[in-house]
Amino acid sequence: MKTVLITGGAGFIGSHLCEHLLRDPKVKRVVCIDNLDPTYPVKYKKENLSLLLPSKKFKFYKKDIRDRKALEAIFKKEKPDYVVHLAAKTDTRSSVHEAAEHESVNILGTLNIFDLAKDHKVKKVVFFSSSSVYGNTAKPPFKETDMLNFPLAPYGATKIAGEVLAYTYFFNFGLPIVCFRIFNAYGPRLRPSLVLYKWVESIMGGKVIEMSGTGTRKRDFTYVGDIVEAVDRALKADVGYEIVNVGNSSPITLKELLRIIEKVTRKKALVKSRPSSKASVELTYADVSKAKKVLGWKPKTSMEKGVSIFVDWFKENRL
Repeated sequence: MKTVLITGGAGFIGSHLCEHLLRDPKVKRVVCIDNLDPTYPVKYKKENLSLLLPSKKFKFYKKDIRDRKALEAIFKKEKPDYVVHLAAKTDTRSSVHEAAEHESVNILGTLNIFDLAKDHKVKKVVFFSSSSVYGNTAKPPFKETDMLNFPLAPYGATKIAGEVLAYTYFFNFGLPIVCFRIFNAYGPRLRPSLVLYKWVESIMGGKVIEMSGTGTRKRDFTYVGDIVEAVDRALKADVGYEIVNVGNSSPITLKELLRIIEKVTRKKALVKSRPSSKASVELTYADVSKAKKVLGWKPKTSMEKGVSIFVDWFKENRL
């Protein structure tokens, strides 16, 4: 690998991936495009960038993926060999009320990336999709071949559109694209709006946490380090167009998650119930047999270990 371009590289998963690639002697340059979207405090993304900017191999561009002209200038200058496309509007619930914004970033922006990757003869694109594409209709564990006609929110619908666009670019132009359906990513630098972050913050501060519904909904939480390893394998794999689940394949209820957090923090939570969002699925559960077959990848990090790493990071960086 020579030059890898990462969209959304200042974010949670993106910054971990940038760090990983910067440590790889086979990677000569890591190019990050991020518009520092203020969906959550920009200072956190700047903190992530502060870990990357000291490297001479790293270059950051503050640009929006909807700006085709700006993207084209970057592709011409940097000549990326590989692209990892993470940049997106990713909040399921807000997408219900901000559908146009999610559509413009997640579909138009993705189209720009695929089109420029085609024009500049990029060797491979890894596109980040989501387990949200499955909605409530898939039978567990979810397989890549399941029907996807009923996403619960515009966010999931935009990710289905991205996967379909990816296929058309492979079919018409031979552009290799691996689409990752990510299941509930977590770990250090997690977005503050997500449940693990909010619960740890509240428990450490002695505040009440909110439990969605009865706490029986299940989530397949996937540690960020395992996701980064999957990307690394996808970049090196000899594949054309593939859709691959990347999950822990061990879903737990929200109540079980709370018990793990309480065990790790050694603190008892104060809990109140709130109504569940209509856009929240009942279950996420990845069948990862294809990831094992195509990429030789499987998850390695247990939930308790991952939560413990996150809590240690939180104590050091957020308290």
